[in-house]
Amino acid sequence: MTSRQIVDDDWHRCFIALVPDAATRDALAAMPVGTAARRVGAEQLHMTLAFLGTVPPRQGARLAAQLATVVAPLAPQWAEPVQYWPSVSHPRLVVVPFALGAGLGEIEARVRALVASLGLPIDEHRPFRPHITLARFARSARPTASAEPGRHAPAQSEGTAAGIGFAPACAPPDPATLPVTPRFDTLTLYSSTLARHGARYRALASVAVPPA
Repeated sequence: MTSRQIVDDDWHRCFIALVPDAATRDALAAMPVGTAARRVGAEQLHMTLAFLGTVPPRQGARLAAQLATVVAPLAPQWAEPVQYWPSVSHPRLVVVPFALGAGLGEIEARVRALVASLGLPIDEHRPFRPHITLARFARSARPTASAEPGRHAPAQSEGTAAGIGFAPACAPPDPATLPVTPRFDTLTLYSSTLARHGARYRALASVAVPPA
C-alpha cells in the first residue's frame, strides 16, 4: 500500500476508484473525443466506485488504512464503444462504459461495505454504472437543429456516439472501441479540488489490485 502525507484539508470531494494500468491508460488517452470536449488528463483517468464527498479526517485515515482489505484479484474487463452521457442531444461527458461483470460488481460492493462500516458518508443516489470519463463538454455546448427536440435526427440510441447531428465542432467521434483488453492495477482513494480548467485529483492512498 502506498500513501502520501495527508493533512486535514485533503478530505474534500473524496472518492474511491479503480485506476487502469499503463497500457489501458495510454489507449484511453488516444481515443477520439471530438474537438469541443475537454479531455481528462491521462494521469487522472479512473473508474469511480464510490463518491464520498467531504470526509472527517480521522475516519478518512481509517479508510485509507483499511483500503487493502477490500482488494481481490480482478480479471480483464470488457469495454463498450465510446458514448455521450447523459444523451446525444445534451452531452456532458464522453465516456467508455464497461460491462458490469468479471469482478467489478463485487469490488464495488466491498468498497461500499467498508465505507458503511466506518460510518462515512456515501452517495446513495448514483447507481453503479461502470465507466471511465474521457472528456467533458462545457455547459454551453449545444446540438444543431437536427438534434433538437421535435426535429428529425439520425436514428441512434441515447448515448451512442455516431451520427448525432451536431455542429462540426461538437460532432461526436466514431463509436470507437478500446483497442486493448482493459485492465486495472490499482485501487485508489482520491480527493478532488475544483480548478478553473476542471477538477484535479490527488491520490491519498493506493493499493495494488492483483490480476485474476
